[in-house]
Amino acid sequence: MKFNPYTNVQYNAGIALYPLLTMLFLLALHYYSGALDWPAEGDVRAQRDFNSAIGMSILTGYFWIALRVLHQNVASSLISLLVKTNQLSRFSVHRNRLSNEFKHHLFNAAVIAILLTVIYCVLEELLTVTQELHVFILTAAAVPFWFFTWLFLFQITSNTRYIINNVLPDSNNTKDYLASLMVLIKLGLTNAIFSMGAIALIPIFWFRKDVPSIDIFILALFSGSFALYLFWPVVKLIAKVRNEKARVLTTLDEKINKAISAYRHKNTDTEYESVELLENEKESIATLSTRVMDVRDWSRIFSCLSAIPFSWSLIMLLEWLVASPFS
Repeated sequence: MKFNPYTNVQYNAGIALYPLLTMLFLLALHYYSGALDWPAEGDVRAQRDFNSAIGMSILTGYFWIALRVLHQNVASSLISLLVKTNQLSRFSVHRNRLSNEFKHHLFNAAVIAILLTVIYCVLEELLTVTQELHVFILTAAAVPFWFFTWLFLFQITSNTRYIINNVLPDSNNTKDYLASLMVLIKLGLTNAIFSMGAIALIPIFWFRKDVPSIDIFILALFSGSFALYLFWPVVKLIAKVRNEKARVLTTLDEKINKAISAYRHKNTDTEYESVELLENEKESIATLSTRVMDVRDWSRIFSCLSAIPFSWSLIMLLEWLVASPFS
């Protein structure tokens, strides 16, 4: 069977079906193994296992869903760009190239996932002694967790980079080029906003645990670096659109002035048509808005960033409710 994740299908419940079933299966496995037994007060090891069982299961499903949404967004954007450049017939070629790159990422993510799990087992000395069933299952569940985490990180920027390097250069004219850049900005912005949701799930790992200052610093550094990693390509594309539009308009103004000067000297229909064509091209470029982010985009970014402190607040509220004498 030919494996190809980049298909332009409609969004429906099916896109999340297998990831959600996998997440529920992992949670059920942890429950029956005992990892989800309510930890006693002060039992640090049991609390860590409890948090890890929930956190890894949810993030495994989340990253899988994110990957499927990412692939649909890439396929949709790729079709849109190829239509603008009258090269829709090359969609299968680009899709196959992206699929081959995806297969390489699958292999790399699998190697890293297994390697990280083995390193963890060695550091925690889990290979030298007989472990409880729930610890064994937690260790095994770490493999799909790291696999989808790294696969997502590989995929989140490689697709946009591929389109910039292999599709954008085929744009027929300046207007199509600028319009294509805007499509890429929307793609990058959507992926970045969706990706930041994973940061909001991280507080699960600190439920009913003291959060050392060093952990706060590392988490803040990681979150900031991750946000920069996701949004920086979008910022560069926005700057590229504005600079390219300004450059093109300046060039057109110079051409129009020269054409007008030539028309005054020769006063021929050819020179008049030249001025008219340049004026129409300028008007067409000028109508392209450089305000590529509208109110809806800003509200989505605000909601995404607000989810991070909200999730920490929710965890603290749950801790308070659990510790409350009325519970």
